[in-house]
Amino acid sequence: MSLFLILSAYVFLNGNWLKTRYPLQMDANGYYIYLPAFFVYDDMANLRFVDGMPEQFDRKYFLYKNGRGGYLSKYSPGIAILEIPFFLAAHFLAPSFGYEQSGYSPPYRFAIAISTIFFTCLAFLILAIVLSRYFSQIIVLTTVILLFLGTNIFFYGVLQAGVTHNYLLFVFCLMLLFLDNWWRGKGWQYFACACACVGFSALIRPTEILTGLVPIGFLFQRWKSIGFGMSQLSQFAKEFVGGVVAFLIFIFPIFLFWKFATGSWVAYTYEQEGFYFDRPSQIWYGLFGFRKGWFVYTPMAALAMSGLWLLHRDQRMKGIFSAIMWYLPFNIFIVLSWYCWWYGGCFGQRAFIPVFGLLAFPLALVLEKAVRARILVYACAGSFLLLNIFQSFQYQREIIHMDAMTWKSYAYVFGKWKLTEKEILQRNALLDRPDYLQRGKKLNEYFK
Repeated sequence: MSLFLILSAYVFLNGNWLKTRYPLQMDANGYYIYLPAFFVYDDMANLRFVDGMPEQFDRKYFLYKNGRGGYLSKYSPGIAILEIPFFLAAHFLAPSFGYEQSGYSPPYRFAIAISTIFFTCLAFLILAIVLSRYFSQIIVLTTVILLFLGTNIFFYGVLQAGVTHNYLLFVFCLMLLFLDNWWRGKGWQYFACACACVGFSALIRPTEILTGLVPIGFLFQRWKSIGFGMSQLSQFAKEFVGGVVAFLIFIFPIFLFWKFATGSWVAYTYEQEGFYFDRPSQIWYGLFGFRKGWFVYTPMAALAMSGLWLLHRDQRMKGIFSAIMWYLPFNIFIVLSWYCWWYGGCFGQRAFIPVFGLLAFPLALVLEKAVRARILVYACAGSFLLLNIFQSFQYQREIIHMDAMTWKSYAYVFGKWKLTEKEILQRNALLDRPDYLQRGKKLNEYFK
C-alpha cells in the first residue's frame, strides 16, 4: 500500500497526465478505446466517434477500417476490462473537478496511470506471497526490489503507463499463485483457475496463449513424479478437463467480440504484421543486440537465468523448473520471431516482462545460495538495478533512442544525463533506423 501511494503521488506531481495526452496515446489508447466507446459514445461496433476527436486520434495506426464506415482496434479488450473500475471512478468524479466526461479528459488519464501502478504493485504482492513459501523474508524482499527497480517493470509501471505488460505480469503472478496452491494439494479447482488466467492473458494479448505451457509444465512434472497409473487417471482427467473448460470460458469473449464487430468468429486484426519463423538472427539481436537486446537493457534477466541450474537441483520447486523449461524457450522464439522483434518505440524488450514472474525463483535462489560469491552477486545485482533506473530516465529524456540504437550510439550516450544539440546530432549519426514499411511489405511475400 505504501509503495502504491508513493508511486501514485509521483505520477500526480509529475503531471504528464495533465499537460499531455499521456498515457492515453499510441498502444495504450488502442487497448483503452473500448471503455469510452462503450460507456460514453455507445459505439463499440464501429468506433466512429474517433473521427470527432482529431486531437486525441491524430494517429490511427492501431485502427483499421471495418468495411462498414467505422474502425476496428487491432488490440484485444482484455486490458480495458481490468481498467473498468478506474475508468468508472474517473467518469463519476470528472464533473466534480470541472472536466468533461469525454473519456479522455485529465481524470481519465490519471486514472489509467494509477491503474497501471495498482496492478504492478498487486503483481508483486502476489509474487511475494508465493516466494515466501520457499524463501526467507529478506530474500523475498530483496528479490522483489531487484525485479521492480532492476528491470523495465519499473519503466512500464511508473514512467510509461497503460500498455499491456505490467497488467500481464499481474495475471501471470496470479496464475503462479493458483498453480502453487494446486501443487500443494489444495484441489483441482486451483489448476482450473490457473488455466482461466491463461485464457484471460490471451484475451489481453493473443500470443500470451503461450502461457498455457506453464500449467502444462506443472502438470507434466506432477505426472512424472507420481506416475500415470489407472488410480490417478480420474484425478488427472478432472484437472485437465477442468483446466481446458476454464481456459475456453475466459478466452471466449474475444470470439464474441469479433463476431459482434466484424461478423466473423475469427479476425486477424494485425493485417500485414506477422512472424518470421525462419530468421534465427532476430533471436540473437533480441537478446544481445543494442537496438533492444534483453540482456543489454535488462541484465538482471541474465542474473536471474544464471540460477536455473540451482533451481533444477532444488527438490522443492520441481514444478516451477519444469514450467520454465516448457515455457521460456518457446516464448523467446515466438516473441522474437515477430516481424518487429524490437516492438517499436520502447525501453528494452517489454514483451518479456511477464517472464519475470517465473524468473523470480532462480533469482531468489542465486541470492540465497551464493554464499562464497555473495559480495559479487549482490554487487552485480545492485549495479544492474542502478543501471536500469538510470537508463529508464535516459530513455524518457530521449537520450537512448526509442528504436535505432547501435553499439556505437549506446557507447556514445552511456552515462550521459543530457545531450547538447551537437551531441544529439552526433548520436543521430550513429543510429540505425529500422524500416517498418519495408518489413511489412516483405511479410506479404513471406505469407503467400
